Amino acid sequence: MTTAVKKNVSVIGLGDMGAALVRSFLKQGHAVTVWNRSAARAVPLQQLGAVVASSVTEAIAAGEVVIFCVTDYPVSRTLLETAGATAALKGKLFVQLSSGTPQEAREFNTWASEEGITYIDGAIMAVPDQVGRPDTVFFMSGNKDAYTQSEATLKSVAGALQYMGEDPGAASTWDMGFLSVLFSAMGGFFHSIKLFESEGLTATALGNMMFQLAPALGEMLKQQGDIIGAGNYNANHSSLNLCAGSMDMFIQHAKDANISAEVPTFIKGIFKRAQDAGYGNEHVAAAYKTY
Repeated sequence: MTTAVKKNVSVIGLGDMGAALVRSFLKQGHAVTVWNRSAARAVPLQQLGAVVASSVTEAIAAGEVVIFCVTDYPVSRTLLETAGATAALKGKLFVQLSSGTPQEAREFNTWASEEGITYIDGAIMAVPDQVGRPDTVFFMSGNKDAYTQSEATLKSVAGALQYMGEDPGAASTWDMGFLSVLFSAMGGFFHSIKLFESEGLTATALGNMMFQLAPALGEMLKQQGDIIGAGNYNANHSSLNLCAGSMDMFIQHAKDANISAEVPTFIKGIFKRAQDAGYGNEHVAAAYKTY
């Protein structure tokens, strides 16, 4: 049995996520060079064995795999305008783990290709405390050969690494799809906490319940996707009219409890638009048709 050769890794950006990446790479035996605009963030990582570069260009030059984990793609571009930084990337594997839209990822890939830089784009589907676990998912997309070159290294931080295809924007698309569901669910969750508290229950109790019901919730969302994908909205349960009516109950409760009715009122509006279009007797997924 052969052991995979550990590649030298450079990490640019040491926010909570970047620092988590560094700790995991170090734990897995990689030599890691780091750089951050605020040098103080590098000190704890230096104590763990990371080498602190004095500049972006120096950090890039030290690594075989160069990871950018900064706020967004414009910040990445600004850093690459540092003298010598772009030239230093040539011959390296450039992994972009900053946040951006699919189009921004494609534009970055085009720029990298024009500069002769090997590039793949990625999205981190985890919070910092989850980095390095066997079930941690990163979505990666772009040049397949580049992904193959980086796969073993990136699995040091994401055991459930997933390649989403040749389109450089694919990882961002999957990321934004997940986050859109997540943030929308958070809005509903915050309303539910207010509902619970108005009835003498706790936010912790609600969180525990949602954790237990997460598989069922995922199954329900999958069903919506299957219905929309098939284009068959015939309802044998969960009609749009029925679900819209339940929003009236939430709105009434909010008034009784003197809490905000913003979330159920918003959802009611989405449902009503579809009802007005004549889809009330179809499955609630038919609300998608008037988006």
